[in-house]
Amino acid sequence: MLPLKRISSLLFFMTLGVTFLQAVALNTPAPKFTLLDLHHHKRSLSDYKGKVVVIDFWASWCGPCQVELPELNRLAGEYQSKKVIILAVNVDEDRTAAQKTLARLGPGASHLQVLWDTLSKTVSIYNIDSMPTSYILDQRGIIRFTHAGFHSHDPAIWRQEIDSLLSS
Repeated sequence: MLPLKRISSLLFFMTLGVTFLQAVALNTPAPKFTLLDLHHHKRSLSDYKGKVVVIDFWASWCGPCQVELPELNRLAGEYQSKKVIILAVNVDEDRTAAQKTLARLGPGASHLQVLWDTLSKTVSIYNIDSMPTSYILDQRGIIRFTHAGFHSHDPAIWRQEIDSLLSS
């Protein structure tokens, strides 16, 4: 039998975990964050209010991320004239490998807004447990769609989801 103090601690941490899970639930406001971009400028999620925002968490060591990133870049290029932004949040501790991955995208990589989460603070806030993971937010910053992993049919689904948010 567990002592009462230990049960209280266990219940506290379970409640805390549920809070984090709820923080990234569909139809709730996306947790706020501020990260550095490729040019070492601070970028906050609130900078993109009024736009549909795709937040994608990726890493250079993640095989599916290597396939997904060019698709996200294409998506960002297609929607650049609309109120859509693709935030590619990299979680590598060392940026060198991530920068090599981005270089393989070529000059069109500028379509993506790359952000660095080298300490995985944002990953923790969003309770990410697999790579890649993405969230699509409406113009008010509400999480409307989530995706874990990458599948060949995802780009078509992203377009449908983004278009549905743009038309509402």
